[in-house]
Amino acid sequence: MNSDKDDFSSYTPDELRKLYEEDPAHFNELADKAKRKACMARTPEKSLKLQQMQWTIDMQLRKAKTPLGRMNIMEEIFYSKVYGAKGELEQLISSCNSLVRAITGADRQVDRKAETGRLRRV
Repeated sequence: MNSDKDDFSSYTPDELRKLYEEDPAHFNELADKAKRKACMARTPEKSLKLQQMQWTIDMQLRKAKTPLGRMNIMEEIFYSKVYGAKGELEQLISSCNSLVRAITGADRQVDRKAETGRLRRV
C-alpha cells in the first residue's frame, strides 16, 4: 500500500478495502479527514449544520458491530430522509399539491367553503 496517499480520493475502492483490512487506524484517519472536508461550507452556520448532521450519523453508526450493520444503518437514514415523515418525498408532494391548488384556484374554493361553513354556524 502506498503510504504517501493522504486523501480518500487518491485510492481506488479496492485499495480502500485493502487499507481498511490492513491498517484500520489509517483508514479511519483518512475517513475523518474526508468528513471534515465534506462539512466545509460557504458560511460557518452551514458548516456547523453539516458537522452536526455528520455527528448524528456517526453516533448512529457506532451502534453497528459490523460493516454490514453500518450499511444497514446508512440505508435506514437514507430511506427515512427520502420516504419518512417530513422526508423529501412528502415535501415534494406537498409543494406539487400547493402548486396545483394555486394554478387551479382550489385554494380560493377551499377558503370560500370554509368561510361559508363559518357563516352557516353563526
